[in-house]
Amino acid sequence: MGMHHVATCISDKHTIVKGIRARMYRAHSASPKVVTAHFRENARQPTRDRFVFAGDLLSNPRLQPYIHDVVLSIRYGGKSFKFLVFFKRHKLLPPNQSVQNLGGGLVDGDVLLVACGKRVSIRNLRSGLEDRAADKAVRRFSQILDPRIRSRLPSAISFH
Repeated sequence: MGMHHVATCISDKHTIVKGIRARMYRAHSASPKVVTAHFRENARQPTRDRFVFAGDLLSNPRLQPYIHDVVLSIRYGGKSFKFLVFFKRHKLLPPNQSVQNLGGGLVDGDVLLVACGKRVSIRNLRSGLEDRAADKAVRRFSQILDPRIRSRLPSAISFH
């Protein structure tokens, strides 16, 4: 995917669009919410090359059209979890209240989180333990996301 995530849908007879459960941390919301995130996949190879249309869910497309993505790995409750996080960075985006309410650092704009699977690149987010692991991953990630501390981010971060 890369650091600049721009949604494009090249349609052909083998491309299909599906929805998955994801977790959205809205800037103007007090807590994270479950949303349906759409993704594109090739019907011939459904376990590979899945592309999330994060731009459909993240706000302020005119202010900041570029979407960054980072893979987060975390160990929580004795299990390992892997997530793909989509976000924007711009000084004029509103501060994210739902991340701050989790005890996280300063994040501007919305944050979208999808679960990564062992056999597929993205999958449905499960509730319960995985939700709590997602919240912890976003909280830890937000502490290093602050642009005043770090101007560049790696493509993958592990919190083990």
